[in-house]
Amino acid sequence: MQFRIQNMTIQSFDWYNPTKLIVKHDASAEIVDYLVQDNIASVMLVYGRSSAKRIGVYDAVVNALKMKNIRIFELPNIRPNPQIERVIEGINICRLHNIQAMLPLGGGSCFDTAKGIAIGALFPHDVPAETIWNCYERTLVPKSALPIYGVMTCSGTGSGMNHASVMQDDKQKKKFAFGSSVVFPKVSIIDPKLQASLPWYVQVGGFVDAFMHICENLTNMEDPEEAETTYAIDISLCRSIIKAGDKLLKDPNDHVARANFIWADICAIDQLSAIAMKGGDIGVHMLQHAMTAVNPNIQHGAGIGVAFLAFIKVNGERGLRKATYDRMAKEIFGREGWQGLYDGFKEVLVRWGHPTTLDELFGRKMTEEDRAELLRVFNMNSITCNHYPDRKMPQELAIEAYRVI
Repeated sequence: MQFRIQNMTIQSFDWYNPTKLIVKHDASAEIVDYLVQDNIASVMLVYGRSSAKRIGVYDAVVNALKMKNIRIFELPNIRPNPQIERVIEGINICRLHNIQAMLPLGGGSCFDTAKGIAIGALFPHDVPAETIWNCYERTLVPKSALPIYGVMTCSGTGSGMNHASVMQDDKQKKKFAFGSSVVFPKVSIIDPKLQASLPWYVQVGGFVDAFMHICENLTNMEDPEEAETTYAIDISLCRSIIKAGDKLLKDPNDHVARANFIWADICAIDQLSAIAMKGGDIGVHMLQHAMTAVNPNIQHGAGIGVAFLAFIKVNGERGLRKATYDRMAKEIFGREGWQGLYDGFKEVLVRWGHPTTLDELFGRKMTEEDRAELLRVFNMNSITCNHYPDRKMPQELAIEAYRVI
């Protein structure tokens, strides 16, 4: 079943999230209990370059798996902005060994990789593993997937409790996504204490990414009262994320603030924040995806903050989204108008040490040719929301967005 949320109104909507979420200190190894409960005899561990081992999650989970005689296969070294090649590699391993479940240990990149593998592993044997990219191109609808059980070590993407996967093809300079109910994880465990050891820029990227998913719902509403309840929830989530981020800036070991951010992140990206919001406007994400497609070393959360500043500015200067921007400015930052929203958000980014321009983001002076390349890559997939007649961001907005930052 393909997961859809675009056509919801407050008078008619459905909301579905079957993931069991556990937020608990020192609970990583408990994920194995759920594997045993479901009679899983083999798993593929999907993890990143170092953090899962450095913070002890890998050892805790592997030891628990061995205690229960569950066979372990591994796909390590998943990078941020994960690559489709690693998904294809994982699919082939799963097919060869008839692996029964996916077990990501990490952040959104590990979970997104696991989701792609989970679908491809169940393709008919005569279908090449490379066919998985068609799901990201949205020319193939996923029909089934291996079950996913995971331990989230970094919050911000919400991938541990949602239906989406984002993947990158470096050769084509494409960063595409799909959403399907078949890849909701069965169980996800998050230990707030573990995230305190993450580099600050990674934490900030998570704060901004979660904040942006909410804002992309809010900014899609010309009349906020059409979905007043969701709108009010989303405003509160934005304020909670900023409050938690400010507290964690002062004390990374404030586990109460950390847990509050984790819950806000989950609510931001498990579609609760999107109910009756007309599908949201993912234009900011698409502007950022082009940045990462051009340079895979650009952190998603860092790029998304820069893109939102541009998005506010180009819309605000044209008198677009006026009522929504004004209400967001007032209720989140205590200011007025699009300029108030822009200034308030920029101050938060500066306080957290986050880039605010393309030059800062890429670490060099961006030329007109650089900006033209970003636009070219953006145009490969410019479908953003139902806000526009053809669901595509007007070209003049995209051109200006890359110019003003």
